[in-house]
Amino acid sequence: MLYTLGYFVFALLLLITVHEFGHFIVARFCGVKVLRFSFGFGKVLGSWQDKRGTEYALSLIPLGGYVKMLDEAEGPVPENERHLAFNNKSLSARVAIVLAGPLFNFLFAFLAFWLVLVIGIQSLAPMVEAVKPGSIVARAGVTAKDEILSLNGKKVTSWHDFQYALMPLLGTVDPVPMTLKSLTNGQQKTVTLPLAEWKMNEKKPDVLASLGIVPFLPTIPPIVGEVVADSPAALGGLQVGDKMTSVNGKLITDWLILVDFVRQHPNASMVFNIIRQGDAKTLTLTSASVNTKGHEEGLLGVRSQRANWPPHWLRTQREAPLEAIPTALMQTARLTSATFALIGRLITGKISLQTISGPVGIAVGAGESAHNGVAYYLSFLALVSISLGVMNLLPIPMLDGGHLLYYLLETLRRRPLSDEFKSMGVYFGLALLVMLMIIALRNDLTRLT
Repeated sequence: MLYTLGYFVFALLLLITVHEFGHFIVARFCGVKVLRFSFGFGKVLGSWQDKRGTEYALSLIPLGGYVKMLDEAEGPVPENERHLAFNNKSLSARVAIVLAGPLFNFLFAFLAFWLVLVIGIQSLAPMVEAVKPGSIVARAGVTAKDEILSLNGKKVTSWHDFQYALMPLLGTVDPVPMTLKSLTNGQQKTVTLPLAEWKMNEKKPDVLASLGIVPFLPTIPPIVGEVVADSPAALGGLQVGDKMTSVNGKLITDWLILVDFVRQHPNASMVFNIIRQGDAKTLTLTSASVNTKGHEEGLLGVRSQRANWPPHWLRTQREAPLEAIPTALMQTARLTSATFALIGRLITGKISLQTISGPVGIAVGAGESAHNGVAYYLSFLALVSISLGVMNLLPIPMLDGGHLLYYLLETLRRRPLSDEFKSMGVYFGLALLVMLMIIALRNDLTRLT
C-alpha cells in the first residue's frame, strides 16, 4: 500500500510541477513577474526567494502546485510594476503563458516515450493462447496460436502495444482490421473486428477479456528468486533457490499457482514441501494479510526466479537515440489525438461515464507499472501527463482552456468580459470539476468492491 501511494504521489507531484513550470518559464520569458512557485498546496512549510523576487515555496499538501503571477485582477499593483503584471501583457503573450502548461505536459510525455525507446522494453509477444467461443475475436476469425502483428494499420509487437493501439478505438462502431500470423504454419491473414458490439466490464475492466482473447502466458518455474526481509517467507525459513513442490497437499507446477493459492489464504498456516539443493524439506509458514482493492489477500513476501524464456516468446522494442525521436513524437501525437477523441465520445454519450478513473485508479496504475520496471512506469507517466495536458485544454472555467475561451470571447466582443460573467464561469467550472471528481471516485470505489 505504501509502495503504491509513494509512486502515486511522486507521479502526481512531478507531472503537475512540469505543468506549472511551463507557465512559470514562459511567464518569465514574456516579462511577467512571478510572485510564487509553490510545490504543493496549503500551508507553506518553507520557502526561499531568488534575485528576481520570486518565492519558491514547499507547501503542506504534496498533490500539485501553483504559480502566482503579478496581476491587477488579484490585487493592487505598484505603479512602477504595472508593466510586469500579467493582465497588462499582450493577448499573444497571455495565450502563450496559458498554453505553456499543457504543452510542457506533452513535451514531458515525448521525453518519457523517448527514454523508454532508448532504454528498451522487453515484453511477451502478443500470442493468443485461446479464444472464447462467440466472442468478438471469435466471430472475426481469430484462432488459438495466432500472433497479432498489427491493429488498424499500427504495428503491434507486444500486449502493451496492442492495448495502446486499441485505446483510441473505444466507443467506435466501425470495423477495424487486424493482421495475424499463425504460430503453427506461419501463414498471415487479416481479419476485421466488429467493434460496434465491444463493451468492457466497467466494474472490472479487462481489454483482452472483453474481446474474448486468452493471452499466452508461459509457465514460470516455482523457484524462489527473492525473499523479502522480515516477511512471512523469511521468518518461516524460505531461501533463494528453494523449489516449491506443494502447499497443503496442492501440487505446484507454476509460480502463478502458488501466487493464487496464497492470495486466497490471508493469515493462514501453510505447509510447504520444497526441494533445497536436492533435498526434500517441509516448512510451515503463516501468510500475512494485505488489503487489495477492498478485500484481504494473503502475502508471503517472495518473488520468483527470473525465467529464461525462449527468444521467440519475447519482443524487444529499442531504438537508437536519434531514431527514437520521430517514433516518440508519433506516439505522443497519437495518444494526444486519441485522448481528445475519447473525451469527445464521453461528451456525446458513446462512452459511459463509468469508464472514468480517479485518483485511486491512477494510484493503482502507478504501483503496478512501477512494479513492472522503469520503462513501464515511464510509459504510465507519459500517458497521465498527456491526459493532464488534454484535460487542462478543455474550455472549462478554472482550467487553462477556460482562460483561452475567455480570451476568444473578448477578441470577438472587442472588449473585456465583465467580472460578474467571469465569476459565474468560475462557479460553473468548479461545480463541473467537483461533479467529475465525484463520478471518478465513485467509479474507483465500485471497482474496488
